[in-house]
Amino acid sequence: MFKNYIKSSVRFLMQNKVFASINALGLSIALAASFIILLFVINELSYDHFHKNRNQIFRVLNYYVDYDKTTAETPYVLAKTLKEEFPQIDKAIRTRNLRGFKLKIKDEYINVPQALATDSEVFDIFTISMIGSRLNNDLLDDQDAIVLSRDLAEKIFSDQDPVGKEVVGLINNEDHVFIVKGVYENIPENSVFRATCMVNSKWTIDPINKVHGIANADTNWDLNYWITWVLLSKDCNIVLFEKQFRPFEKKHFSEKANNHYSLQNLSDVYLGSDKIWNSGITGNKNNIRLFSAIAFLIILVATINYIILSTAVSTGRAKEIGIRKATGADNKSIQNQLLSESVLLALLVLPFTGLMMWLALPFAGKLFQTDLQIISSNIIIYISAYLALTIFIGVASGMYTSYYLSRLKVIDILGKKISFGKRKQIIRSSLIVVQLIIFCSFVSCTLIINSQYQYALKKDPGHYTKDILLIDLGRDFKGYSAYINSIKSDPNVIMAAGTVSSLPMVDYGFDMFKHFKDTERNVQVEGIAVDFNFLKTMGITILEGRDFSDEYGSDLAQATILNETAVKQLGITDPIGKKLGSQTIIGIVKDFNLHSIHDNIPPLHITLSDRYIRKVAVHYKSGRLDNLLPLLKTEWKIVAPDRPFSYATLEDVIKDTYSSEKNLSTIISIFALFTLLITASGLFGLTLFVARSRIKEIGIRKIFGSSEKSIIYSFLFTNLILVLAAALLSVPVTLLFIRKWLNNFAYKASINWWVFIISFTIAAVVVLLTVFIHSYKASRFNPVDALRYE
Repeated sequence: MFKNYIKSSVRFLMQNKVFASINALGLSIALAASFIILLFVINELSYDHFHKNRNQIFRVLNYYVDYDKTTAETPYVLAKTLKEEFPQIDKAIRTRNLRGFKLKIKDEYINVPQALATDSEVFDIFTISMIGSRLNNDLLDDQDAIVLSRDLAEKIFSDQDPVGKEVVGLINNEDHVFIVKGVYENIPENSVFRATCMVNSKWTIDPINKVHGIANADTNWDLNYWITWVLLSKDCNIVLFEKQFRPFEKKHFSEKANNHYSLQNLSDVYLGSDKIWNSGITGNKNNIRLFSAIAFLIILVATINYIILSTAVSTGRAKEIGIRKATGADNKSIQNQLLSESVLLALLVLPFTGLMMWLALPFAGKLFQTDLQIISSNIIIYISAYLALTIFIGVASGMYTSYYLSRLKVIDILGKKISFGKRKQIIRSSLIVVQLIIFCSFVSCTLIINSQYQYALKKDPGHYTKDILLIDLGRDFKGYSAYINSIKSDPNVIMAAGTVSSLPMVDYGFDMFKHFKDTERNVQVEGIAVDFNFLKTMGITILEGRDFSDEYGSDLAQATILNETAVKQLGITDPIGKKLGSQTIIGIVKDFNLHSIHDNIPPLHITLSDRYIRKVAVHYKSGRLDNLLPLLKTEWKIVAPDRPFSYATLEDVIKDTYSSEKNLSTIISIFALFTLLITASGLFGLTLFVARSRIKEIGIRKIFGSSEKSIIYSFLFTNLILVLAAALLSVPVTLLFIRKWLNNFAYKASINWWVFIISFTIAAVVVLLTVFIHSYKASRFNPVDALRYE
């Protein structure tokens, strides 16, 4: 029976090549686009699923009561203390990334990204497969121990067994000889826990001690710099366990503890940490929803295309079905036959679809701002999902026609008592309108998103954006004073200054201050630390008071500058000279965008610093960047020969800040093009079939005096009405989505009416040109030949 279905399906597709070709094109485009999105979605949803104990692995979160913010960073001492005081915890570790860590290969140092300081129990908590032998089970207990990933071990030791061998590493700006205690298999890409090598967690204590001028970072409960992971026992009740944190906090902090701990399961870390500070690698649920919705729409368009063309050829199929029923075929067998045709067509285009997907992956990865890799552990999921989607599209495409045609009665078919005309035309017209609504909505959304992107680039942020160069110093840059002075001496430079973070800031740092009038209320104020002349360099306007100056020796420790929003929210009148905490307010600056336009301008206090400078902003003379860069690079080699010279213009930084908006505009425009291609190809085929079915009608109309123009006009007018209806219906659909998307921005571009006119115009031009081709041919038929046509 199944073989008969296949043979009949192949015969039908071969006899209806136009029908098969057009639908194959639509299905190929829809499947290729959907497969790429499905790859992205599967990779996002599969994060950390390979860890065997993932339901028992939790990250400890730290909620700051005063700031109303949650961070993933906790004290060093927390992991050890939790394990000692709670029997429900089987294992506990702390982790911290090592910045600037390098390993020596043949007298040359190589940078080691994702080097991690942690504890030996990391191999008991996470699923990390060891390769070959190991020196002992407690791999990281010794401070000179190091464990390497497979790739790093092969890079350093080639074909040798690295276990037990020595390797020189640069850690905390000092050389140290490490002993390789083991090698582990590369951690899969879909893991929030990543490490190219691991060392003892004690290596992270001294740098924190130096920064804070203390000697007890390993026992200090106020220093939150480490991620704490715990493995809970299988019978642990999470809800009851978390309630025990309150007494724990009072014991180690005070009765009014400002830190509240909670647990986050490993499975929730990647997609559930968008509002958690310092969370590391995170995904975005909204992107999954958005791209899944786009994939659904493109599949819907292809499915509708199949249904439209199926109804167009259904008159001929009705006669075939009548004959088959007369010879004993039942409704179910006919329905299965028609469904097998659509499923077979979907399966036949799979090889071409796979090729299209493979070629598009690199480009799609850039647009999705992720590495769209085919992860080996997900292969079975990919294949199952792709086959299921293909069969689903095939079944959905053939469902309507198979159900409708299989229920026709033999007497009505052979007696020519059935009529497909008006009902079939209404169904087709409705489906075409749905396709065009999707297309018009895509185009309108693309134009509005691009408008918001251009608005973000052109909006005045309250500081200079042109002719500003940003140089990345990194941490612990020792030659800052010499370097900044050499920059200032160049005639191409107008002004230069250091800062902890460049604008627009990505990080968030807060302090709490008492409201000046309502002392019971605390006001959250953001902070940024800068060097002398930063405000002049960036063109930030001082409204009252003065800038920082080295003529005032107290500015470094005792001065602060507020923005207008801070003055208002703190309730300060006549702010100059008043105290804000331990500092004196010396100036007020005009509000400027501290972050991107996604955020409102926050209350801000600016302080002076000479310790934490990590960026240099250089305001140079217009058109002189090419002359300036050689000097900057030369001076850099003098003060920091071991560090790479990294720079970017502020204009490029701003563009990169809004790259996701630009990419989203491109993605939707591409899917709009796919929708248009599928819809246009469907209309092309539909017009061909309709024109053939109306040959006699056209012949009669010409005999009674209708001109070729009037016949063409009747075709065009009908389809223009459909486009107009779709364009009007797309307006509320577009506004529903785009207003929700624009809520992500504190500052928005207005939605202009012309975007809907453009989407209508594009749709109308393509549809009318497509319809015109066959309507013109049909209008040229000789009336005599037309009346003979069957």
